[in-house]
Amino acid sequence: MTFDCLIAGSHVRHDGVRQRQQHLLTRFAEHVPVLFVEETTYGSNDRDVFVEDGPLSVLRPVRRSFDTPYLDERSLGAARDWAGERKPLVWLSTPTMSALDEAFPAAPLVYDCVRDLMALAHVPLDLRVRERALVERADLVFAASLTLYDMFARYGEHVRLYPNGVEFAHFAQAQKLVQHPLLAQLTRPIAGCFGTIDERIDIKILRSLAERGGNVVLVGPIARIDPAALPRRANVHFTGEIAYDELPSFLAGFDVAIVPFRHDVGKLELGVSPGMIPEYLAGGKPVVATPSAVIEADWADVVTTAETPEAFVSACETTANQRDPARVEAGIERARALDWDTIAAAMWSDILALAGED
Repeated sequence: MTFDCLIAGSHVRHDGVRQRQQHLLTRFAEHVPVLFVEETTYGSNDRDVFVEDGPLSVLRPVRRSFDTPYLDERSLGAARDWAGERKPLVWLSTPTMSALDEAFPAAPLVYDCVRDLMALAHVPLDLRVRERALVERADLVFAASLTLYDMFARYGEHVRLYPNGVEFAHFAQAQKLVQHPLLAQLTRPIAGCFGTIDERIDIKILRSLAERGGNVVLVGPIARIDPAALPRRANVHFTGEIAYDELPSFLAGFDVAIVPFRHDVGKLELGVSPGMIPEYLAGGKPVVATPSAVIEADWADVVTTAETPEAFVSACETTANQRDPARVEAGIERARALDWDTIAAAMWSDILALAGED
């Protein structure tokens, strides 16, 4: 089961908010050539765009119209041409890209399960069936949270737990950096959040935070949610997408870092592993989140949870005004142990074992 290149089907764009897929695949590209295949997007004309980013290549299919599957034969042909005579390993972060597995039936297959995609809006109804087939077919399944691991562990020892990580040194800069200029004129306290603002966000919590004074800063693009539904007040700030290098300076200005995900629809939280939590902790910030199975299982010792909007606001005020140095230090050490370099190296070791290498 040898391979000398890696073809990855991803549910996120390579140039989007920097997440688990970008962190892992850029590190794997230090070992073998990597093709990062994005889901098809709409455009004015049909084309397959190749973008080179150092040792990593990106395939971006664009179509005037398309249906599922998310990759057509033309895109699969482009991936085959890129591989040439090489022997690929196929890496999938979503079952919607399983056409890549079918295009390379002899290739070893790794499924990196980041969240329970059935819990999200706008996904195919047959996704659970396709995911089950993917887990059964895969040579390795990496689960990004304990909840996800528990969902799939019954399939066998090829299911492994690898939680989301953090570029520790990058976000630890927030402990000493001067806050970003955009935050300098804002009154305290500042409750801040990183990441895509989407259907997971609890709008009632944002409104309650805004009504109690201080400022709320949400750093990231808006997607899969009507922007008009978001609170528009003088003390609620939407930055849009911010360069990765600037995130530590925003984090430096937060008095409390928040994960205001919805909890009222039970299935919405299943398997979600908030990647921003270790980033917040690395920056030495107290964290308040809505409760979920993942957060209770993975982060209860270093993250404060609050269920209702009123309780969430109260928890933010308490953690911002009554800092717990011991808990902050414990959070820093938890984040230090989850550095992406360490996680990627352990994953790569598992992958090499498929080929009988070490």
